[in-house]
Amino acid sequence: MPMKTEELATFEEFQAKLARGKPTVVFLFWTECGYCEAIAPFFEEQFQNKNHRHIEFFRLDKESDLGKKFRADYSIKAYPRFLVFNVPNVSDISVVPGRRIHEDNTIIIEKGGDKQALLSETLAHCCQ
Repeated sequence: MPMKTEELATFEEFQAKLARGKPTVVFLFWTECGYCEAIAPFFEEQFQNKNHRHIEFFRLDKESDLGKKFRADYSIKAYPRFLVFNVPNVSDISVVPGRRIHEDNTIIIEKGGDKQALLSETLAHCCQ
């Protein structure tokens, strides 16, 4: 049976994962979101991809305590969302409609556009 991405439980756990310094992708989802359900297999495929072994992948339910913190901290109102951390030179990624780059080098892939293509592009940048 293939491994599934780990679901983050606490902020302390998240901070410990980030402290490893690896590129980190967090898939923020809502269980009642059809788009989230549709893209979840693609996210799991990226987790399984041997070229992405150096990237940490985590799931986060928007209704969990940590999910609520992420929603507040990043003003998240639409799902699915992919938050990418610990990616050097992330400001060098060209900004396309539907994507915001925060000062803390976090990429938020917004609702709209081809999320698979945007996530693939971001992961390719992580693999450089």
